[in-house]
Amino acid sequence: DKPLKYPSLFASADLVVINKIDLAAATRFDRSRAHRHLQQVAPRAPVLEVSARSGEGIDGLVAVLRQRLR
Repeated sequence: DKPLKYPSLFASADLVVINKIDLAAATRFDRSRAHRHLQQVAPRAPVLEVSARSGEGIDGLVAVLRQRLR
């Protein structure tokens, strides 16, 4: 619900990182709904899903950050 609750915050984002994705099933996080809402308010911002615990998506996040630092 956060993208629709705070649209101006997300609209100015260059990148959206969804963390703790390893908890998605346990918390009933609706990934497709979140992505739809992000598409509405921040259509140009790439969305990365990561889990610091499992490491999922971390390589992609590091790659994006390195590229942006260049």
